[in-house]
Amino acid sequence: MTSAPVLPVDYRALLTEHGPGPVTGVRLLAPADMAAEQSRHTPPHPDALLWGVFDTGETCWWLPIHPDPVSWLVVVAGDGEQQLNISTTEFLHRLGAGQLDLPVLSGLPGPRDPLAQLRTLLGPGGGHHYDWAALERELGCPLPPDYRLLFEEYGSQPVLNGLFPSPPEELVSVHRDHAHFLDDLDGYRVHPEPGGLLTCLISEGRQQLCWDTSGPDPAAWPLVDSDTGEVFPGTLTELLVAELVGRGPGLCAHNLGDPDTWAYPMWGPDPVH
Repeated sequence: MTSAPVLPVDYRALLTEHGPGPVTGVRLLAPADMAAEQSRHTPPHPDALLWGVFDTGETCWWLPIHPDPVSWLVVVAGDGEQQLNISTTEFLHRLGAGQLDLPVLSGLPGPRDPLAQLRTLLGPGGGHHYDWAALERELGCPLPPDYRLLFEEYGSQPVLNGLFPSPPEELVSVHRDHAHFLDDLDGYRVHPEPGGLLTCLISEGRQQLCWDTSGPDPAAWPLVDSDTGEVFPGTLTELLVAELVGRGPGLCAHNLGDPDTWAYPMWGPDPVH
């Protein structure tokens, strides 16, 4: 006789109230059905336990990082994977209220906001202010609007799993210190030449990403990897989101696990207390 699986208390209460079946677009699994349903899906982690399946095919899991299920993390797998430091019922409540623009989901209605998606990975930031006009005068070119919003949200030291976007106060100096690495990229000029590459991110592995400033609209500037010449067609914020859910160009490691043991923990959607 197979023993009943150990489950978080709030999930058991949810099943008692609603029973198995759809809740806010997620089909909740009965304990007796979990093992069979899990066999139909690829787990995002060897220890992950399936508890729900979205109408659009993405899956919901627990990551049992501690013996007590109350501390298990929710993991959503779809177009990438992300973990959230909230309970199962809180996750479903916020999802139903439209408060989680999860980047791994494909079926959410309305336009997607990369900064809102980043908040689901890092938690919210605070208000930060910069003299953008002075910085743009120093640079001799405008800056992408998503870059402004990113640093107004998170300030000069966002924790990004080994990715280090150049903060506004260091944007000029970081580019100056790394500009010589760009000389060998065929077909590109280097800032401060008009339309040249402008460094905006250094990875822990010393990869260098630059805006290609040759286009007239900073919001549409693509990103160029100085090592490979590969082009990422999205914004800096979109690149960060893609990397942090494991579907980016591979600038940093992406692993699920206990945030307390990580050098760069992904905690979202709430701030760490």
